[in-house]
Amino acid sequence: MQNPLLVIAAILVLALSTLSLTRGPASSAPGAPRVSYFRELTPLGRERFRTLPSAPDSLHSANGWLVINNRGLDIIKKSEGLRLDAYYLAGQWLIGYGHAGTARRGMAITAAEAETLLIADVRDAERAVRDLVAVPLNENEYSALVCLAYNMGRQGFARTEVLRRLNAGDRKGAADAFRHIVAADIKGERVVLASLKRRRAAERSLFLSPPLRA
Repeated sequence: MQNPLLVIAAILVLALSTLSLTRGPASSAPGAPRVSYFRELTPLGRERFRTLPSAPDSLHSANGWLVINNRGLDIIKKSEGLRLDAYYLAGQWLIGYGHAGTARRGMAITAAEAETLLIADVRDAERAVRDLVAVPLNENEYSALVCLAYNMGRQGFARTEVLRRLNAGDRKGAADAFRHIVAADIKGERVVLASLKRRRAAERSLFLSPPLRA
């Protein structure tokens, strides 16, 4: 049986010889440009590569390309629940997955419209985290913070002990601070809610989970 390496080498030599004959001999004149037989095979030059878009603005450059992951989206969806008819809660009208921006009394939407509103609200929460967090994050830390910002709004998130401790370099303290954001104003009274306890526990767990990609 023939040696496969010798067969491959012979094929390559034959191919190069054929290519050389079809292109003709290289010019020996002084100053003549050298001919590259592989110029069509080798993509040279920056123009051959598609330019990547710039990263979104971020207080810390390492966080510019981060987006919420599926675990974070699941926390938002399960915590908010899906309501296709507008409902009144904590002094405001909501619809879909806790969307407040355009919700109004008597409003009704489809499930697809609720997903569209969810995506827009998540993007706002992502921008808030990128704008306010001054330390590098992994995907799970970022996603947990986006969940928190989605629930509290940009201004509420900006005032949290979670953000203050995180920006001070105290990640453990930031994780523990999730446990204290469990109350809401109900009919003029500050009430601790079991639903918020469950939500904060899920966010904290995600925040502390090691990322799949280190």
